[in-house]
Amino acid sequence: MSREISKKGETFKQTTLREIREETGITDVSFIEGFENKVEYHYQRNGELVHKEVVFFLAKTATEHVEISHEHLGFIWLKFNDALKKLTYKTAQNLMKKVSELGFET
Repeated sequence: MSREISKKGETFKQTTLREIREETGITDVSFIEGFENKVEYHYQRNGELVHKEVVFFLAKTATEHVEISHEHLGFIWLKFNDALKKLTYKTAQNLMKKVSELGFET
């Protein structure tokens, strides 16, 4: 989760749970302990250099039905290898490979 969407006093995990609920309607999320990966990068927005920090967690849910927010156009549930094939950014591919090394490629 990005620091800019964290509300004052929220931990990254609290922000993640709130965003998942707001953007998908999913409320039964449980984190897989021991997995947290932070990625930092810079990009240009309106001529200014912006620093972005994103924290990734591994989590699971039993919910299959998703009600996406107006912020999204769609979603898809994929098996691990199919999801890996869809990723275009090297950082995302490397993150999924770390998940695989932990044995979570179901």
